[in-house]
Amino acid sequence: MQNSNNTPNALTHNLTLKVIKLTIAAIIASVFFRPFFVTLPVIFTVLDLINLTLVTIFYIIVRLNIATKQEITLSLLLAIVLITPTFYLSGGVNSHVAVALPLYPIFAALIGGFRESLLVTAFLSISVIITTIFNGLIPDLTGEIHSNEKSIARGFWLTISIVFSGVFGLFFLKKHTEFTDQLKDENIHDPLTGLLNRRGLNRNFSLALETAEMSSTPLSLILIDIDLFKKVNDMYGHDIGDICLIEVGTVLSNNIRKTDTIARFGGEEFIILLPNTSQNEAAKIADNLRKIIAQDKFSDFSLPLTITLGLAERHKQNDNALNMIKRADKALYRGKDRGRNCVELSE
Repeated sequence: MQNSNNTPNALTHNLTLKVIKLTIAAIIASVFFRPFFVTLPVIFTVLDLINLTLVTIFYIIVRLNIATKQEITLSLLLAIVLITPTFYLSGGVNSHVAVALPLYPIFAALIGGFRESLLVTAFLSISVIITTIFNGLIPDLTGEIHSNEKSIARGFWLTISIVFSGVFGLFFLKKHTEFTDQLKDENIHDPLTGLLNRRGLNRNFSLALETAEMSSTPLSLILIDIDLFKKVNDMYGHDIGDICLIEVGTVLSNNIRKTDTIARFGGEEFIILLPNTSQNEAAKIADNLRKIIAQDKFSDFSLPLTITLGLAERHKQNDNALNMIKRADKALYRGKDRGRNCVELSE
């Protein structure tokens, strides 16, 4: 079972807490150390104290898991609330704070997603355009001397920077999503055959067991081993053996139902999950697969191969994947003792 502390939601929650702590530390540092470096009207100190209060309240909300699903949205909203008054009171597009605005769409894409980045980009762009149009009405309480003639140019380039940042954030998000999906796919698939690996099988097995338990329907599995496969590797080499594995996996995959799940279990073994299927029904499917493999030829050497199959059905009480696989494995070895190229039931 996966530890809940390692789930994506838990990781996002912990990251949010760390960011809030850093923000609180930055605001406190600003309140106590800014007077040594910059002289500003008292209103900026008041803004810092208000911001410190808001961030602290938000930290308590996140810490107590009061609004878990809204954490990202609230984080972005709080970030805009923190910077907007300072941006306005320090001269709008002429403000030193303005240089930080293009970072917001990227942050929104990284911690939120497409919608969040789009909304932040639109909000900031509109805000900058408005402050540029009404620049003459925007106060600058910092006492800085700015050129009004340059305000339109600054507003233009600031808007372009925000839009570019939003586009870059969305592009990065798209690439990150593609890369993450690729990693997830590689993580659950066997690189040789393209079938599910054990990790992918375990995920599907858990879902199948849960469905069978809730619906009181049968669940069977077939454990398959290619007979005397070591001789193929010894006589023709592992590269031909790999080709045979790929082709056998393809034949098995093409001859099962859409509701069934096939995985490479390791080495020359495959496993098939058959939901809503009793052991007797699974035996018919297994024997059909056995015949198909026995009639086919594999690799460029047209090698004849056979398979031995062990079957197990889910017990109605206190059964799990490990026990089912163990029973199928015992049946498989009984089949090998019988001479291979056969189907053996666990019970």
